[in-house]
Parts: sequence; C-alpha cells; structure tokens
Amino acid sequence: MQLQDVLNRLDRWLEVNAPDDFGTLNPPATASEIDAITEDRFSLVPEIRTWLEHHNGVSTHFRHSGPGGFIPGGHYPVDAERMLLGQRDMEQDVAWSQEDDNADFVVGRTAHVKWVPLSSTHVGTQLIVDHREGPTYGAVLEIDQDLELWGVVRWKSLSEMFQETLESLETGRPVVTAIGREIRPETVRESDGTSSVVWT
Repeated sequence: MQLQDVLNRLDRWLEVNAPDDFGTLNPPATASEIDAITEDRFSLVPEIRTWLEHHNGVSTHFRHSGPGGFIPGGHYPVDAERMLLGQRDMEQDVAWSQEDDNADFVVGRTAHVKWVPLSSTHVGTQLIVDHREGPTYGAVLEIDQDLELWGVVRWKSLSEMFQETLESLETGRPVVTAIGREIRPETVRESDGTSSVVWT
C-alpha cells in the first residue's frame, strides 16, 4: 500500500475512533517550510515530504501530553519547524563533540548532521529519520537514553512505521518495541472528556 493511502486510512480511523487525536493533526506544511528543513544541505527523504504535505505534525507535539501521541510508544509527530530546529541542534552537537574530542560518544549515537527528528515522547524518547547514504537510508531510528538505545533501527521506512501503526490500530495486533516488548493501542477517555490512543 502506498504511503498516501496508508495516511488517508489512518486519518479515517482516528477521526472515527480517536477524534481528539485526529483533531491535533495540523494542516499540510507549505513547500517552503518543508524545503527549509535541510536547506540544500542534503535531499530530504521523499516520505517525509509526503507526510508533511499530508499533515504538518500535531499541534500538541510541544507539550507531550493528551491527544496526539498515536505513534507506537506514545510518540507525538513534530512539525516542519521542529524538524529544522532539531536538525540544526544536532549539527551543533556534532561540531561541539568534534571540538571536545568526544565525537565517538555523540556522532551516530545521539546526533548526526544527516538525521532529521520525526517525533518525541513525554519522557524524551525520539524517533529520527536517517539520511545517511547506505543500508539505513530512510529508516526510522530510535534514541532512548533511559534504555540506552542509540540510533537503533525501529522501522525500515516511514511507510513501514505508518503501515504497522495502522494495522495495530485496526486489528489490535501488538507492536514489538526496540527491546522486544509487545505494546498494544487502547482508546482511552480521560476525565476531561478527551478520547485518544494510549499504547500499553
């Protein structure tokens, strides 16, 4: 199934089953907002462009609570501006690590000039999209300092991530985390009346 078809089905599922999650989805990003992410540093993975042209992340990505964390693990998709800022932050981290002679502990572990942030959770776990040439090009990587996961491959592509998310939401099939734990989605109604997906 093409990524656009998956995203359309995901929209429909959220609108019916988790309307408050659906309500956090931003309108599409503009072409200039998307182009600014890498600013000719390197070519953006086409699937990121497809996603951002569909939804520019969620409106709640900055607070990491309540609706919007529908990606497995409770990830909130960030918008194009946060992708840009996150990529520039990683450029700076890499430069500092090289100046301080500790690049081995940073580059390809917590930061890389060709990584673009995709989402984050309320505890700081990040998903990033790899733009390095090679076998992991386009893969979705995970950084979780608590679990000592340093840029491990979670999904081979954005398409695979959204496809597995959709299938789990539609069927209740578990998603296996980077450490081998099975998590499942539940639609939870909070005391404030909001209804959203929670992964447990």
